[in-house]
Amino acid sequence: MADTSKAKTKKNQNCQEGFTIVQLLLVVALVAVVSALGFMGIRNVRAEMRIQNSARRFAIYLEKARLDSVRRRVAPGAESTVRTFDPGTNNFQVTMDFDGNGTIQTRTFVLDEGVTFITNAQTVSFDWRGRIAARAVFQITNGIKTIPVDVSGSGDVTLGDQRFADDSIGDIALADVPPDVVPDPTPFPDITSPDSDPSIDPTPTPTPNGNGNGNGNGNDNGNPHSSPTPTPEPTPTVEPTPIVDPDPDAPASPCASSVTPGFLSLSQRASGTQSGTVSFTLSNAVGSHNITAVQVGGGNTLSISVSPATLSGSGTAIISITSKEGSGNRGNFTVNISSPTCGAVQAVTVSVGN
Repeated sequence: MADTSKAKTKKNQNCQEGFTIVQLLLVVALVAVVSALGFMGIRNVRAEMRIQNSARRFAIYLEKARLDSVRRRVAPGAESTVRTFDPGTNNFQVTMDFDGNGTIQTRTFVLDEGVTFITNAQTVSFDWRGRIAARAVFQITNGIKTIPVDVSGSGDVTLGDQRFADDSIGDIALADVPPDVVPDPTPFPDITSPDSDPSIDPTPTPTPNGNGNGNGNGNDNGNPHSSPTPTPEPTPTVEPTPIVDPDPDAPASPCASSVTPGFLSLSQRASGTQSGTVSFTLSNAVGSHNITAVQVGGGNTLSISVSPATLSGSGTAIISITSKEGSGNRGNFTVNISSPTCGAVQAVTVSVGN
């Protein structure tokens, strides 16, 4: 009877054993990973919602400005406009009749948190037909995703993609049509007969030759065209410019930078125009200088490389800029090129089309 009681007690003890520390650590780690993934998913969803809301709100105000110009049949100078600012900013201005009472106002709107423009500052003005002077592309980004908002020359607003870009349509050669000629019903007079036109004098009038040879009396050939031989002016003596030795105590010229060219036009698909180069030159430079080239506004729509990345003294570095294919990579962007220890920052405008 005692042996049976001991066996039951041992079995109960085995059933009451808990988890080991290793098992607990594995469970805690698994919970942490799942929580982190869930948090990242929620954060990405919120970021996606913010950029989508900002892009849609901006497109809506473009449409409102266009419709306002059409409704008011605006005169030149009174167009409804939408204006953005430098890359990296998150606000834009709309000028239109907001209340419908004929009063033109300018209001500033702000994109959602973490959403900015990465294209250069630009303004679109809608005429009374709802058209703009030239196609415009606005790029809105949250640092992860970029959404384009296109406005075609006819004023159509497209969000996310533009399938038919204005600049992708080739020029049309127009035929040279001569103007219409209306025949004159009045008959022309017969100039072969003096009697047909009383203004015609049948007696020919001799034309004087005007040579001034007055062969009148005494066979006098007095030619009035004769002139005396001019006396040459003496050539002035040019004094040589003295060579001035530089002042050894004068300060040396400051280190300066320059870039050529300041504008690049690239294409995403056209062969031979996806990439371009600019030359960044340092003058009066002493020592080693690092060269940097970055896209303004924190965007990554361009591929940028610098060669060489370091200049020893004065010299030139070549900056290669390549467009990336995708609807979010079109528009006008700015690339700042500089050497932190020499000269000023040089800006290059890069226009990327289809």
